[in-house]
Amino acid sequence: MKKAISLVLTVVMLFAVCVPAFAATVLNKSTPSGQVTVETDTHKKDGSDAADYCLTIPADTKIPWGEEKTDVSYTIESHLMRNKAVSVKVTTSDDTDKGTMKTDAAKGDIQYLPYTLDGAGVNYSANHPVVFEAEKQEVNVLISRADWNKAIVESYSDILTYTAELVTIGA
Repeated sequence: MKKAISLVLTVVMLFAVCVPAFAATVLNKSTPSGQVTVETDTHKKDGSDAADYCLTIPADTKIPWGEEKTDVSYTIESHLMRNKAVSVKVTTSDDTDKGTMKTDAAKGDIQYLPYTLDGAGVNYSANHPVVFEAEKQEVNVLISRADWNKAIVESYSDILTYTAELVTIGA
């Protein structure tokens, strides 16, 4: 009985070797051409989503005393799905485009220095899914000569927030 079972298993294993591989059509004289489908995936090799954007913001910025215009621009690059685009908004700590820098409260009475954000990048919205190569979006901190002339010489600071979000376009 054991010999019969081993003989049957041997035959089954031989047939298993004959299973055809799943591949494209073998070309020969009678079929000189063939077709295969090549298709992209929406995920990268590591499995992460291929749709992505990169917002590069400036480091902490020192404004020289008396400087009326200081560059705080950013760059944006995106590779997104159809009907999606990236939108960027730059705001002051007051959540607007007008802010007030303040001195350190530990040094005594708080002093204030008003400023305004200016430039096309303050409220930017791409009108297409792909922004490549990275585009610079201009943003400037504007402090008027009059406000500089009224300010006590101290260190003033505020926080700028760069917020990016995906928006639907052309729906």
